[in-house]
Amino acid sequence: MLRLGSLLLLCLTLACAERPPPPAPRTWPRSQNSGLGTVTSVERVHITQGFQVLHGETQEEVTVHEGLLIRINGLSPVEFMPRAAMSPPSMVLGNSFAEMITWPSGLWPTVLLTEAPPPGTEAGLWMYDSWEDPTPRGAEFKRELTRALGPQGLGVNIQTPSADAPVTSYLSVEVLKEKVRGRRTLNGVPAPELCASLQVACGFKDTMHGRLDCGVCPQGQTCTADNTCCTPATCASLGRSCGTVVPDGCGYALDCGACPVR
Repeated sequence: MLRLGSLLLLCLTLACAERPPPPAPRTWPRSQNSGLGTVTSVERVHITQGFQVLHGETQEEVTVHEGLLIRINGLSPVEFMPRAAMSPPSMVLGNSFAEMITWPSGLWPTVLLTEAPPPGTEAGLWMYDSWEDPTPRGAEFKRELTRALGPQGLGVNIQTPSADAPVTSYLSVEVLKEKVRGRRTLNGVPAPELCASLQVACGFKDTMHGRLDCGVCPQGQTCTADNTCCTPATCASLGRSCGTVVPDGCGYALDCGACPVR
């Protein structure tokens, strides 16, 4: 009996010794400055199909379902203007790269989708200037993170909403983008004013700032492929009494009916 007890004790000891240590809790670095911009809202979202995020230090891509939808003012549109063969800057929350839902504009906030830290966590949001190296490695990434979130850098802290805060669910990131980009108002500015500033008169317009719904043309006019209102010709004004492939002057075809059989 004593020998059996000793064997059991030995087995338990070995089992405990072979058990791997629990993983260290993930840390979310905070920003020591608030120079990046002004956060206007932070919302909890759930993406049913999940979305991928890149962890900068490890270069590991993971799929997550819980995210934050962050709106921030103050990012310079010039920083994100396209440059030949170069990637624009990336937004990063802690060490997790964010996805741009809408791009910076002077008209409305930039909208980001990020991985969600635990409820109540405060984490630093910062911009990684990836013009020269779009895929930073561990040590370089950590240097950039430390610089951006340091006292002289450009960062801002994001507070994750509490566990009992409302959560909006979306089937996919594409559905979320359509919901955000297709608004008739952005940051309280009516779509007609936004559309006019971009010289878009009608229809849907996909821009680097998001998708705008610029409405319909006045009665008697039609919206062209380049989002302008155009008064189409009629069969009578063109002197046509029949035919189905007659340009109307607005990029479409007129159907003037069948010609009589002779």
